[in-house]
Amino acid sequence: MVLAMSAWSATFGLVVVFFVAFPALLHGLIGFAVAQVFGERAENQAYAARLETDAEERRV
Repeated sequence: MVLAMSAWSATFGLVVVFFVAFPALLHGLIGFAVAQVFGERAENQAYAARLETDAEERRV
């Protein structure tokens, strides 16, 4: 059994890993982080609106 790769297959494997797999993984992680940010922002806005409504009810 041969354990060595040809130069072309090694180069092709590195190109696939560094120019396809890693960027796809990074785009997925960045997209996930952005989605988390938007979700957290929506929760914060809903909480702030709830606090404002509660404060107005206490004034009346």
